[in-house]
Order: sequence, then C-alpha cells, then structure tokens
Amino acid sequence: HQPMPMEMMHVTDYSQEVSLAEASANISFDSIQKLVFVMVGVMLMSYCAVSPRTLPVVEYNMRFKENLQIVSLVLIAPVIISISVFDAKESDINRAISTFTSTFTLGYVMCFVCEIVWTTILRLGVFLVWEPQIFKLTPRVPMVVLPWVLRENKYRPKRITLFAADFATSCVAAPIIEEYIKLKLVQLGGRLPRNYRKVKKKKERDSSNKNKAKKKRKRYALEKIERAPGEAEVTSVNVFVTQMLAASVGLKLCDSARRILMYTKRTDASKPFYAFARGVFPIHELCGTMTAIELAKRDLLGVDMPLWRILLPAVFIHGMANFRGMKPLFKWNSSTPWSEMQLSPWNVADDSTLGQMVSKGLAKLMWLIILGRVLGYCIKNYYLVKRQAIKRTTTYAGKQAAFSAELAAAQYLKKTKKQKGKNNQD
Repeated sequence: HQPMPMEMMHVTDYSQEVSLAEASANISFDSIQKLVFVMVGVMLMSYCAVSPRTLPVVEYNMRFKENLQIVSLVLIAPVIISISVFDAKESDINRAISTFTSTFTLGYVMCFVCEIVWTTILRLGVFLVWEPQIFKLTPRVPMVVLPWVLRENKYRPKRITLFAADFATSCVAAPIIEEYIKLKLVQLGGRLPRNYRKVKKKKERDSSNKNKAKKKRKRYALEKIERAPGEAEVTSVNVFVTQMLAASVGLKLCDSARRILMYTKRTDASKPFYAFARGVFPIHELCGTMTAIELAKRDLLGVDMPLWRILLPAVFIHGMANFRGMKPLFKWNSSTPWSEMQLSPWNVADDSTLGQMVSKGLAKLMWLIILGRVLGYCIKNYYLVKRQAIKRTTTYAGKQAAFSAELAAAQYLKKTKKQKGKNNQD
C-alpha cells in the first residue's frame, strides 16, 4: 500500500475528530428545554426541603440557597465520569440528554411504583410462609397495606421473617427492577445501532406422547441486519456505554437529590461532604456499564444471550451493594444515611474499640477491592469488545462462523485459565 499524502491525512483527521466543545454546540433546543426542566425540578425540591418551614422569609430563602449549593455537589463526580466516557465522534449528545432526562423523571417514577408493588407482593408471600398469623389483622387492615403498617398495629414479626422479606425485596427484586427499566428506557429511546436483532421464530417439535398433538413454541433468535451497499457495519461500543451511563446517572441523581434534601436539618452533620460522597459512590455507573458491555456483545458481535444473562452482572453487584447498606428507591428515608456509602461523619463521636474499628475497616477495604475489580472488568471488556467488533468487520468479514468459533475458543481458554488458577491455589 502506498503511504497517504500528508495533506490527505490532515484533512481526514480534521473531519473525523469532533471535540467535546463542538458536540456541545450541537445541543438542540429540545435538549436545553429538558435540562432546564430538570433544573427547575431540583430547585422546587430544594425550596420544599427547607427545615423548619416556619422560618422567616429572609432566613428561609437563605436556607433554600444553601440547599441548592449542597445538592449541586452531587453533580461533580457523575459529570466528570460522563465527560471522560463520552466520545463525540461515536455518540450523539442529544440522545444522551434525552436518555438522562427520561430516567430522571419517568424512569424514577416507574422504578418506584414497580418496587412498591413487588415489595408488597413479596412481603405478603414471606409472611404467608413464615408468619401466617399476621393475616388475622385483616379485614380490619386491608391486605394491600398490611405489610406497611405492622408497626402502627403493634405487631412485631420475627427477625428471620424481617430478614427474608428485606433480602427478597432489597437485594433481589429492587436491583432487577432498576436495571431492567434502565435498559428498556435506553432501548426504547436511545435507538442504539446494532448489527444483529432478535426475531421471533416458530419451531415445531414432536411430543413424546402420541395422544398429544404437535406443539408450536416461539423462540427468539439473532438475525443479522442486512446493510445497504456501501453501508458500514457498527463497531462502536461507546454509544452503548454512553446511553446506559446517561440512564444510570439520571436515576442516581434523582434519588440522590431527594435523599440529600432530606438530610438538611440543623442536627445533620457534614452535609456538603455527604452530598459529594453520594455523587462519588459509583454503583449505578458500574452496573450500567456492565449492562452496556453485555448488550454490545449481543447486538454488535452476535453473541446469543438471553435478557437475564445481560442483566445478571449488574443485578448481582447492585444486590451486593444493597446488602451492604445501599437503599433501594422505594425506601423513602434512612435512619442511617451514611451506611449506604460505608462512611460516617468525621465529627461524630465513635465509641468503637480497636478490634471493632479493624473489623469494620477490613470489611470496607474488601468492598473497595470488589468495586475496583468491577471497574477493571468494565475497562478491560470495553476495549476487548471494541477490538472484536473491528476484527469482525476486517479479518473475519463475511466469515461469521469462523468469528463465532474464535469467540467460543477465547471463552473456553478463559475458563480453562481460571480453573488452573483455582487448582494451583488448592
């Protein structure tokens, strides 16, 4: 191949490189309206969160401005992360803003309502198994509200019952609902590019019992999208990560703003640091990135995987975080808000002994190591999927069977390497 002239190289680089400033200049008026709507909503919440509400007007307005300053600190970390991930050449900033606002508003409401409904169902199921005598309170107490008013009716369930109900709702149902709704909002509003799509196929199978007729069952299969002549295949992973990150940040900021504005009393300690720490806590961002990578494997590389497999890594880490103290959306208030981030105010007295401090420190260190490994997993697989997508369109162009075989071989080698590591440790 002959080398490209320097003039053509400069022209090509200039046409392909789109700076973040230029992308910001392409923000549409509709996107600006959506961001202003979010800002107005946060201002209204900050105004209503002033405590106490009986303050004189001048002091009330001062507290309102303080609330705005405090809640703005939660934006620092998510904005830095979003800017560092966003690639203006591959992602549309207007679509990212649309995804952010939809999860900040509609997504939060949908998650909250679904979690309330499923929490009620699961708690009733746990009570039915562990403590059926609770239902003696009906019909005086409607069954729909029974799981929420046990304390008001002076009924104290067993600890095992409370643990089972809380684990089922907070560590299983809530993570599934939140991660599923984020993914669906991205798929419905983000218009993600892809090389494969899921289609319904009918497959006939003979029943072993001759008395039964032949049954038809529907199953989903991946089908390659046919391209027009000259249209290139999609190799961008950044658009998947950007959209899922926008959805995760939208849901996180709505929940964090609400919780920060409930932590505004005079007796609440270290309010600015609490707001900043909530923004740094990266569970939603990590879970959204893992979902984006799994989705890119299916839609870009053609790796056939069901929906539960796409959501499994994110749901698992989200469930671990909830088990460690992070509160799901349906838990409106928290008596120990600092426990969500595994932190505590610096100026609050601590009566823990040295052994207790070491034990708590080791547990927090292990959790930090887990989050670090998850971050490493996201970075590694981001570039790995991107390289595989490019290789699919170059080295394996028109050779999908050979490409699938290479992916299967790479997965097998990975499992073999892990098994050898376990055997060496044993």
